[in-house]
Amino acid sequence: MDVKSKGADGQSILMTTIMPAKGSIYYSIQHARRIIVEVPYSKLADTSRQVTGSGDNDNLKIETLGKATVSGVSTEHVRVIDKDNDVVIDLWLTQKYPADLWTRAFRGRNLGLEISDDERTKAMKKYGVKPGFSMKMRVKQAAGVPVVFLVKKVERVPVPAEVFSLPEGYKRVQAQAGSQP
Repeated sequence: MDVKSKGADGQSILMTTIMPAKGSIYYSIQHARRIIVEVPYSKLADTSRQVTGSGDNDNLKIETLGKATVSGVSTEHVRVIDKDNDVVIDLWLTQKYPADLWTRAFRGRNLGLEISDDERTKAMKKYGVKPGFSMKMRVKQAAGVPVVFLVKKVERVPVPAEVFSLPEGYKRVQAQAGSQP
């Protein structure tokens, strides 16, 4: 998956994540710095285990904000306010694709990440929100820059194996302890 973002200086940053179906690590490739960061899949599993609970928490609020079209797909805009973690997450959910498609795409069914999906589904249902696939997601943490994920297109196509090859001439480093996946 390619992720385009902007750095603190406003410059565009391109990173690629490659998550092999076999093995214990995935790769975050920082093209501008010519670095491949090796990240243990266990970091994703650890993060997933932190995201639990069925919405039985006074510090969690879910609001339905209306309908919107994202990348040509009809969505329901939902806001999740998590006071415990000082996070606001805006989701634009669609029923067009399976709600757990992100987890399946990121190999989650082999890591126990489905716990997060199951708990999120319980919490959403409790608040009267039908779970769906996130066409767009905006995460705002108290002291951080908002992060936005936007799906432009979903399609199933055969992909040549070389697309998943690591680039030559890049320095390989281990993920820093305590860094987020």
